[in-house]
Amino acid sequence: MNISPRNKISKTRTHRRHSTWKTINLKKLTNKYQTTVCRNCGANKLAHRVCPVCGYHNGKQVLTIKTKSKETVVDA
Repeated sequence: MNISPRNKISKTRTHRRHSTWKTINLKKLTNKYQTTVCRNCGANKLAHRVCPVCGYHNGKQVLTIKTKSKETVVDA
């Protein structure tokens, strides 16, 4: 017996599904779990994770955060 999809799923559709899955799950995590205050910038973040605003984790800069304005770029 041949079990195969009837129609091809395009790359765009697959990528769109994966990207929305990530954003939806991040929203679910922030609603479900308790958030903490970032020690560096004071923004709310999930515990034991990198701050999405400044890129710091445990007192060290882990991520490089680029903003839309060309003046402010935080380097790692």
